[in-house]
Amino acid sequence: MKIQCLDHKGSTSNTFLCKINQHTILINCPLETLTLPQPQPQHEQGDALDGQEESSNDLGSILSAFSTQGKRTADTQYSSLTTSLKNCDHPSVFRVPDFSLIDMDSIDLVLIANSECMLGLPFLTEYLGYKGRIIATEPTIEYGKQRMEELVLYHGHNNTSRIEPTLATHFSQLGDLAPPSEGWRSIYTLKDITSCIEKVQPVRYTETLSLFSTLNLVAYSSGYALGSANWLLETSFKRIAFLSSSSLYANLHPAPFDPDILKDADVVVVGGLSQQSERELSFERARAKLYVHLARTNQSLHNTVIVAPPMGILFDLIGDIQEYFKALGKEIGHERHQTPIYVANPIADQSLKYANICGEWMNSGRHDLLYLPQMPLAHGELMNTGAVETIVSLEASVLSETSIREPCIVFTGDSTCITKGPLMWFLNHWGHSELNTCIFIDPNSPQDIQHDIPVDCKMNFIRIPLDTRLKLEDVPSILHTHWQHVGSHTRHLLIPGIKGAELVKEEQSQETQVHIYHQGVVRIDVNRDWERVSVSEKLAKTIDPTMVPNRDGTHFSAWAPINGSLNYYNNRLEIHPSINVKDDQALVLDHKSELRIHTELNATIRRFEERAIPISITKDINGITTIELPSDMDARIIMNGSSTTVIASDDKVRDLLRQITVTDSREL
Repeated sequence: MKIQCLDHKGSTSNTFLCKINQHTILINCPLETLTLPQPQPQHEQGDALDGQEESSNDLGSILSAFSTQGKRTADTQYSSLTTSLKNCDHPSVFRVPDFSLIDMDSIDLVLIANSECMLGLPFLTEYLGYKGRIIATEPTIEYGKQRMEELVLYHGHNNTSRIEPTLATHFSQLGDLAPPSEGWRSIYTLKDITSCIEKVQPVRYTETLSLFSTLNLVAYSSGYALGSANWLLETSFKRIAFLSSSSLYANLHPAPFDPDILKDADVVVVGGLSQQSERELSFERARAKLYVHLARTNQSLHNTVIVAPPMGILFDLIGDIQEYFKALGKEIGHERHQTPIYVANPIADQSLKYANICGEWMNSGRHDLLYLPQMPLAHGELMNTGAVETIVSLEASVLSETSIREPCIVFTGDSTCITKGPLMWFLNHWGHSELNTCIFIDPNSPQDIQHDIPVDCKMNFIRIPLDTRLKLEDVPSILHTHWQHVGSHTRHLLIPGIKGAELVKEEQSQETQVHIYHQGVVRIDVNRDWERVSVSEKLAKTIDPTMVPNRDGTHFSAWAPINGSLNYYNNRLEIHPSINVKDDQALVLDHKSELRIHTELNATIRRFEERAIPISITKDINGITTIELPSDMDARIIMNGSSTTVIASDDKVRDLLRQITVTDSREL
């Protein structure tokens, strides 16, 4: 078995190509976003172009990250590149994992863990030529579709001069300076999204799907988001578990992490881990800090903008904020003395409403509300009363006309590109006061956002990432609790090559072989105990079974010889008829001999049972059957295709065995 991580260097490891049992399976297809800063005026860049030290955020640094020739050619190509960037209606580009060395026709199946892990699918299906099956849970498909549409509305082109996403090596944002290996592209289109989503097959938790009758696929809840899944691949001989973006916070709205995926697993591949630095707060402390900032800003009668997509943790935050404000004597509502919550996003309305019909994908407490006249998530009732309102239009004129009561709390924006969507409108609208607050809670939000903030914006910017994903240090305790070792076979654990990986490796038992992966291929030797083999229809028609009585004399067994060639056909092992006539003749003779031995053996065993003599029977690879008698009798019987031999040192025992065994016996 081979497993390869396809994510680019520096990205979270969450995309894998697994080759097992002649199958090639792709796990996840996420999307990376790169926001390019707008070029500064020529006179501000003069010193940098003369070879002096550059700022980490200027154009020269960006270009040098793409190509070793970036700095050397910047002086000659700066003018044309500046023109391209100025004419570009969006400064963001995108790329999928590194498929440059992958033959798309060789991939049999794509499995998706969550909505964030499927944002690159339109590139895969509409531009890179993938034609196989794609499987994901129902909420993952719906929220993936919504997020794709949001990206297109933020970053799509509305003019005829757009660069097609197929041209990954040349596009308007980078001119001629982007090397082919980087693979950055313009975003796909709404038409691409529709075509892609139609190809995805929905699946439910613990539902077993079969691939070519030789591989079973089962999705287990990962606890991270609505419909997020960890995938189990089960062959006839091994179980391989892929853990992607999992969470152990059972008090949040998604269905909790299902540890059954680890039961009897032979290989566990860990990906999608949180890579928060030691300086960043835990989820509980970060959430508490967020509420404090909300209350403090609201107390000063100012506004808070929370930069986050309209899904995921937002479904918990709205209800938690309501309870937190209630504990402080404040209320969330639409009345003048209350604080309203706005969700400004083009997909806000459909996202919030869809969440409340996904109760079966939530934890048990919220799932039980499906049978009561109450919505599982708090924002449902708040939307009905007007306490939570959605703003779906991106037009600044519409936003200006919208009656936004202050002070308020607004969820909006794409943390990877704050210059797009309603977020920039709110920054300009409330940027006059440093008492207004903008909080970035997305763990994937950039560390440095200063170059994208309007120059005259005085808002208080805070980054408080709320990350519920597993950390690498959480993995050993989960494995110790739920991954119990059964049998003598070696288990395999694959973890990303990040800080702390060596320590986790040292903590594992001797029965567990730990592989620390990077971008290369990891080869795992999984010993096969047996393999499923089928008989072709043509060969099956030639089988003529013979009925042979069992030991009790009343039941029968059917015996039939099978002779043929073993082929790998349609991704499975299959026996086809032999084309050698001599083989068939030999098989008939062997069959007659085998039936005679079996008949004699059954009769002999029955006679020993009648005399209450215990025996043990063995058969070697040459087909010779040996019957061992108790040690005090010091005798045994050997049966082959032509004769039955009795070996005994005592005359009385020898006479007894003559009576028991079939005729044609001879003494030694």
